[in-house]
Amino acid sequence: MTFLLRLTCMSLMGLIFLPHEPVRDMVHGLGGHSISKVSGLYEEKGQIAARIDPGSQDPLLHKPELLEKGVTHARLATAIESLNTESKAERGLCWSEKGKPTVGDNKKKADATSDRFTIELEGLRKATVYHVRPYLVQGEKILYGEELAFTTDAFMNGIRIALRYVQGGSFTMGCTADPDVCYFDEIPVHEVEVESFQLSIYEITCAQFSAFINEGGINPDGTLGDQLYIDINDDDCPIRYAGRRFVPKPGMAEHPASEVSWQGAQAFCEWLGGTLPTEAEWEYAAKGGEKSRNYKYSGSNSLAEVAWFQDNATGKSHPVGQKKPNELGLYDMSGNVWEWCYDWYAFEYYQDGPSQNPRGPETGDSRVIRGGAWNMDGWNCRISNRSSKEPQITYNYYGFRLLIPVQQ
Repeated sequence: MTFLLRLTCMSLMGLIFLPHEPVRDMVHGLGGHSISKVSGLYEEKGQIAARIDPGSQDPLLHKPELLEKGVTHARLATAIESLNTESKAERGLCWSEKGKPTVGDNKKKADATSDRFTIELEGLRKATVYHVRPYLVQGEKILYGEELAFTTDAFMNGIRIALRYVQGGSFTMGCTADPDVCYFDEIPVHEVEVESFQLSIYEITCAQFSAFINEGGINPDGTLGDQLYIDINDDDCPIRYAGRRFVPKPGMAEHPASEVSWQGAQAFCEWLGGTLPTEAEWEYAAKGGEKSRNYKYSGSNSLAEVAWFQDNATGKSHPVGQKKPNELGLYDMSGNVWEWCYDWYAFEYYQDGPSQNPRGPETGDSRVIRGGAWNMDGWNCRISNRSSKEPQITYNYYGFRLLIPVQQ
């Protein structure tokens, strides 16, 4: 149905910098910025404590920087400012799926003569959050540096899905960036807390959705049982059924999957052990999480910088990831296609909804969609804008992204 409406090190004046070349699926972080000095942590007799003596001569261990990651591997760089350290002391990175990893979890040694090093972690699990920090053995104690968390990518049938780790936290939900244009269902603004999660960096593409429906027992007409997953018979559908397989139409592989119903989007997510994001999770990520700058749109107050919308899209969707990302390194959360959320929609939900991990009303007639689309104006592409549609409805400007929960 059609209805128009993103290890080279150098030392300068005693400060260590770790610049890097951009990596498309890189976790948003320290690239191009100086790394702040952090006090070493030490473990002695099983206890971990912060270094509290300002005059201590313990080395300074810098937060790792993620240079590259994939489905089962990651490459990181870090630096150690050695003050009075033996030149051959053991050093490296340690990691685990929980916070504050130690050498008792997993570790990989670096060259004992180098204060700046790059380490490749291999054999990681797909779609999993890892916490990494540098360590240095100094006599009878082990020093630890600041921790970095990242998530490995998902993978299915030869298709990789890049994920971003989103640290949970509290935020002000609702119309905050431009109160003069709020709609009534965006107020009152209220404090909400969400747990950490993993979110696909890009909207799910036609190539990714095709891989799912080819393995999911979907009928040639895009149905499973009495549920329509994708409206293959619509001329505007970017995916077709040909040669007994679902394939993206020419040039559409990296475009967002559209003409997908809520049921089809949720089924895709469940197939990968995930779900659609709740409305609160979606808005928290779109606003930039803990790094939020309270933009009107996701990543900027200038919509053209971050979104395909009615003024620049030339009447169609565009390949994902072409515009500027937001504070978390997520693309297209404003514009391109509306994104299905998990929740049922209720106009007055903000008035009495829970403040911790809200999941929407228990029942309803329509599901939440957020973010605006290529055929929408700036008002509809605002982060706080709420809309909804019956879950079985499909349009060529409705899509979604994948959320995978994090073990708390």
